[in-house]
Amino acid sequence: MYIAISLYCLSLLCQVLASLISLSLFRHSATIYRWAWLLLAIGLSLMVGRRLVPIIHVYESGNFDLLDAILSLLISGFLLLGVLGLKKLLFKADNNQLTLETLAQHDPLTNSLSRTEILYRISEEINRSRRNKHSFALLEMDIDHFKNVNDQFGHHVGDTILANLVRHSQEAVRSIDIVGRIGGEEFLILLPETAAEGAAQIAERLREHIANTANVTSASKPINITISIGVAIFNPKKNPTIERGILLNELVNQADLAMYQAKNEGRNRVAFWSLSTPSFK
Repeated sequence: MYIAISLYCLSLLCQVLASLISLSLFRHSATIYRWAWLLLAIGLSLMVGRRLVPIIHVYESGNFDLLDAILSLLISGFLLLGVLGLKKLLFKADNNQLTLETLAQHDPLTNSLSRTEILYRISEEINRSRRNKHSFALLEMDIDHFKNVNDQFGHHVGDTILANLVRHSQEAVRSIDIVGRIGGEEFLILLPETAAEGAAQIAERLREHIANTANVTSASKPINITISIGVAIFNPKKNPTIERGILLNELVNQADLAMYQAKNEGRNRVAFWSLSTPSFK
C-alpha cells in the first residue's frame, strides 16, 4: 500500500511542478504563446485533483492498483519533462531573438549603433523635440585621409582604428549622446537637448580628443588620426508640419554637407551647416 501511495504522491508532485512552471511562463512570457501557457497551467492544475483521488482511496479502503500508480507516475513525469523541455526551448528562442536584435542594432566592428538604428534614434528624437520644443544637434564625423591608413598599414589596422574611434568618441561626448556608424569611416553622433553653443563645445572637445589620442594597433608604432566634423541643429519651431522622414533626410544631409565643408577648409576642424553652406559633393 505504501508503495502505491508513494508513487501517487510523486505523480502529484510532478504535476504540481509542471503546473507551476507553466503558470510562471505565462506570467513572464511576452510572446504570442502566453495564453497557451495559461491554458496548459489550468489543465495541469485540474489534473492535480485527479491525482489526489487515488491517494484518498488507498488511505480509506486499503485497496490499490500498483499498475495504475506506476502509469500515473510515468505520465506525470513525462508531462513535467515536456514542460521543462518547452521552457528551455522558449528561453533559447528568446535568447536567439535577442542576439538577432542586438546584431541588427549594432555595428559588429565598432559596437556603435548600426546605420538603421542611429537613423531610427534620430527620427525618434525629432518627435521628442517637437513635443518638448527643445533643439537637438547632429554631428557627422569622418576620419581624415583614412585611405592612407589602410594603404600603409593594412585593413586590419584600419579596422582597429575605427573601433578605437568609437571608444575614444564616447570618452569625449556625454553619456546621453549616441554614436552610430553609417558607412566606411563616417559616423553620426546624436546630441539630445543640445543647442548650437553646446554642440560647438562638444564637437570641438571631440575633435581635440581624437587628434591628441594615439591609437595602439598591431602596427609597429601608435597611429594618430584627425577627424572632420559637420554639425546640424534641429529647430522644432521650424517646419512643424513637414513629415518626419523628410526632416530626417534633410538633417542628415545638412550634417553631411557641413562635414564636407570642414574637409574642404583644411580638415581636422568643425563646421556648422547654414543656408549658405555649399554642396561639395
